[in-house]
This record gives sequence, C-alpha cells and structure tokens, in this order.
Amino acid sequence: MASDDIPPPHVPAWLVPLTDALLQTGGALWTLCYILIIRRCLADKTYAMPLFALAANIGWEITYGLFIAEQFLEKTAFQVWLAVDVGLVYTLLKFGPREWTHAPAIQRNIGKIFTVLCVAMFGVNLSFARWWIANDIGIARGKAYGGVRPAADTTELGFWSALVSQAVLSVACVAQLLSRWNNRGADVWVWLARTVGTLSGLYVYYGLRWLYWPEAHEYVGSPFALCLAGIGFAADVVYGVLMAQVHRDGAKGKIRPKRS
Repeated sequence: MASDDIPPPHVPAWLVPLTDALLQTGGALWTLCYILIIRRCLADKTYAMPLFALAANIGWEITYGLFIAEQFLEKTAFQVWLAVDVGLVYTLLKFGPREWTHAPAIQRNIGKIFTVLCVAMFGVNLSFARWWIANDIGIARGKAYGGVRPAADTTELGFWSALVSQAVLSVACVAQLLSRWNNRGADVWVWLARTVGTLSGLYVYYGLRWLYWPEAHEYVGSPFALCLAGIGFAADVVYGVLMAQVHRDGAKGKIRPKRS
C-alpha cells in the first residue's frame, strides 16, 4: 500500500524503486515458501502452518486483498497468497487430526475451530483497517487513499498489520516445532524462504524507508515496532537453530516417524 507514494525532493531517487523491488522479492519468496510447505505436507501427510497463524494469515489476506489494497500489484499479491492458502487449508483439514490425537476435542472439531478462527481474524483485521482509514490515521503525511489526498496513511497501516502477523507466525512456528520435535512438513528451504522473504519485504523494506525518509516512517523506529520486529526475527533465528538440532537428532535415529 505504498506503491503510489510520492517522496519529497530530499529522498534519494533510488529509494522507492529499490524498496518496491525488495517488497516484490519478499512476496515472491513467501509464495515459494507456501508452495514448498504444501509439497512437504502432501509428502509427509501432515500440516505445517500452525492453526492460529494460518487463520490469521487468511483473515489478513482477505481483508487487504479484497477490501483495503487499491493498487493492482498489491491486490494481486494478497489474492495470490489467498489462492495458495487453499493448499495449506487442505493439508490442515486432511491431515490435521493425525497431529491432535493427544487432544480429542480438537481432533474431532479441527475444521470448526479453524473456521471460527478465520472469521475472528478477518473481523479483527477488517475492523482495525476500517478504523484506521475512517479516522485518517497518519493524514499529516499527505498520502492518498480512495482517490483522496491527503488521507489515512495505509503504508503505516500495512506495516503494523504485517508486523503483528509476522510475530504471531514466527512464534507459533517455534512452538509447533518444539511440541512436535520433528521436521514433518518443513525443511531448511521452507525456513530460508520464509526468513529471507520477511527480511526483504518487511524489515529491510521499512528499515530503508525509515533511514532515508524518516519523517514519513518514524513509526518504524518506535519502541513497540522494534519490540515486535525483534520478537519475530529472534523467533525465526531460534527456529533455524532448532530445525538444525531436529535434523541432527533425526540422523542419529532419535526421532520416530509419526504413525497414522
């Protein structure tokens, strides 16, 4: 939601093209990550995107892909992710019960639980976005929305919604790996695509804009933003370390395959 930003004269001419390229690279890597997850899940007969994180992703993608984003490339990216999510949902509903044998109530009702979570997360994302736009949050920055300039700063809106979703996903992935202690549905390539995609399309993208266009992106350096970014990045690093240990344990025969 920043592809139509018009920077002032003091901003380097390369900033917007470079950050746009970083955003597109991040989006492409996340799409690849989804595809790799689906491929591994079908082979391993499991699901890999944590239940709550997948619902949060779907709620986020429906909100911005169908209701909020205006620019063609931005809308298309959200809609592509939403389409790819169909494969992730399939693996959850098909193989999810196998992962919840220890919790029969969840095992029997995983589809209903997931549906409720998706509706809830869609409601959270849409209500937040509508509130942001209706109250013209960030209007002083002179950004445009809905053909009106100045209007609510949807670049900042996208930052907060993506940052929270990313922190939730990263922490949930670590929790899932710890609970399973098995690399079913994931591998180093999934982790690498997800981590580099987040670095490119979120942290470096907004970081560069904060450095070279600070008056329009001061929120990026706020304590809350740094806290959320730190949590997400640290969780991604921890996940990689844990995944390496899982591989070592698997090579030593310390991990038994999941039974049907």
